[in-house]
Amino acid sequence: MSHDLNDSARPRDTTEGESPRGLKPAALQRCEITHGHPESTAGVWLADAPEPVHGNGNGPATARCLSGSSPAGEKLWVRAVLWLGNVHRRMLGVYFGVAGPRTTYGIMSILARLLYRLLDPIRARSEAQCRAALGDRVAPEDVPRIAERSFIHRVWNLADLMLADRLLHPNTYHRYGGTIAEPHLGGLLDAQRRKQPAILLTAYYGSFDLLPIFLGYNGIQAGVVYRPSENAAFDDYRRRIRGRSGCELIRVDRAAGRLAAILEAGGSVAIVADHHADRRGIPVTFLGLPTMAMRSVGLLAWRYNADVAVAGIRRIGSAFRFELIVADTLYHSEWERADDPVAYVTDHYLRALENLVLGDPTQYLWGYARWGEGFLRQLLARDEPGQSTA
Repeated sequence: MSHDLNDSARPRDTTEGESPRGLKPAALQRCEITHGHPESTAGVWLADAPEPVHGNGNGPATARCLSGSSPAGEKLWVRAVLWLGNVHRRMLGVYFGVAGPRTTYGIMSILARLLYRLLDPIRARSEAQCRAALGDRVAPEDVPRIAERSFIHRVWNLADLMLADRLLHPNTYHRYGGTIAEPHLGGLLDAQRRKQPAILLTAYYGSFDLLPIFLGYNGIQAGVVYRPSENAAFDDYRRRIRGRSGCELIRVDRAAGRLAAILEAGGSVAIVADHHADRRGIPVTFLGLPTMAMRSVGLLAWRYNADVAVAGIRRIGSAFRFELIVADTLYHSEWERADDPVAYVTDHYLRALENLVLGDPTQYLWGYARWGEGFLRQLLARDEPGQSTA
């Protein structure tokens, strides 16, 4: 990191606590961190993406499949399915541990490919968004392959978690590509020692579930916000693995106050900044398509003079190996004199997230309604047979 990070952590002076756009930061933080897209949670790093399609039995998808039952019968069936899902998950953990990473990913790839080709709605929405966002960057005939590969990477997230339980420890994480490269690691650790507030951002990209593990083992103690699973047993399992390296896992319903407290004390927080903000968002583009970006990141950076780093974890091959990528770092000295610091920070980190995704678009979650459900419906209608594609 070539830029100087010598300012101490301090809140910016304000007039009656108002933001650059005349809105009180604390109120906006509470609103935007806890109200995101129905399928995701704004302001969450490592929150679940849209409901899992793998069979771990967590989340409301299971309950909806049984919605035709009576309330008492539905409750019994849901408990039974969750119990079976937990047993199945434990058995998979044993199988994966014996089989090893290559065999595990190979089996999961076959199952994911079969499932993807059976689930027409997921395939349609994945290809529609991939086609619209990548445009002329890829050949039209490559879109189905990219979208299918994206689904495989999503299913691999479960394998990553189970393999990490056995393979990732303080003395082993570096074997799997878990070390942040210099000068980025040195800069982050130096900022942490000097209590310079930092906001770490990522997207639904690659093996995002493992990021808090690697952060902690690299010595970066961040507050990582997460959305708990409705399957308590699975949620305990995830939290145990994700939190083993020392990062603080913060429930999304407690995030607003906790993020502010960490930054006020000169600490680091981690956020998924990859959501369409239906309300109170900033009109922007992402990968060339219109969307609304949440103000939370810019407001937190402005309020606490925080540096903003954009990073991601990219899989390499199918042998449980990764590459930690720091796409960009925006220092508070670069935006503090901007006419609208919130808009400046927002636009800057979105461009960095774009570069992260374009580095390997097969690892981005194209099935998630990144640009909002309304825009996705327009894309799907346009792709229907007999509809114009102009």
